[in-house]
Amino acid sequence: MRHMSRVHLVVAIGVLMLIAGLAASGAQDPKRKEPPRPGPMLAQGTLTLETPDFTLTLVKSSQTVASLRAKAADGFDFTPGDLLVERSHNGFYHLGDIDLRLRVGTSGEWRGFSTAQSRTPVTSLPVAALSLAAADLTPTLTADIPLAITRTWLVEHGRLVMRFALTNRGTEQVQIGSLGIAMVFHNVLTNRSLDQAHATCVFYEPYMGADAGYLQVVRLTGRGPALLVVPDGRTPFEGYNPILNARQQTAAGAVPPLFTEGTRRGQTFEGFFDWMAHTQAYAENEWKNAAPWNAPTMATL
Repeated sequence: MRHMSRVHLVVAIGVLMLIAGLAASGAQDPKRKEPPRPGPMLAQGTLTLETPDFTLTLVKSSQTVASLRAKAADGFDFTPGDLLVERSHNGFYHLGDIDLRLRVGTSGEWRGFSTAQSRTPVTSLPVAALSLAAADLTPTLTADIPLAITRTWLVEHGRLVMRFALTNRGTEQVQIGSLGIAMVFHNVLTNRSLDQAHATCVFYEPYMGADAGYLQVVRLTGRGPALLVVPDGRTPFEGYNPILNARQQTAAGAVPPLFTEGTRRGQTFEGFFDWMAHTQAYAENEWKNAAPWNAPTMATL
């Protein structure tokens, strides 16, 4: 097996800054009598890790985030950790998931791959200095994906970093037409009172400023600190793509498989979004009649 190229596509998810003065669907039905059943991704339990800013809990089988509790905010969980059980099934996105559209060679249709659509346990990898956890994500992707993908959680300069490494497994070049990193924070207000939403939920403020882009996650109370997602290395904020519910997807111009989120969007849940580092495949399909905020790009391995 010849590795033709290797690239690190990274995003720092844990830059927690004190910014003073900042001003689901059936699974959350209050009428349901039976508690939700945990999905298979919870069969191995969870792993709790400490960083200077956070208490980070990972789902062992996927190494995605189960909770991200800020130490400077009395343990406030920026992710929907209180919905973990009902969202532990195929098709529910978590912080740490990734979406891609790829093609081998220089032409042809783009093929979609997602770590969230069919949960198979990832392969844990040995961790080096500064690393908290690492995994080979290939088992949870289809067997014919032309790339090997690893994800590492680590602490650098006191900040929590999520880092992906993509490696070409073959001898032909692979084009990455889109790359989206799921931004899953707790904006699910469904079936919550105003007080409950203020206690547990957040809203997002994205700035698609390419290499200067960032995502600010602010508690509904307006109290700080806020969480900032910023690039670590070259991970431009090129696009901000909604991860739609299956019923809300349109087939026209879409490249299969459709990336779908199990929680239906609505007035009390605006949905989760992908931080898009490359968007060329979308510009050629769903967005072909739109003017992009940033010039679409792709990467070649």
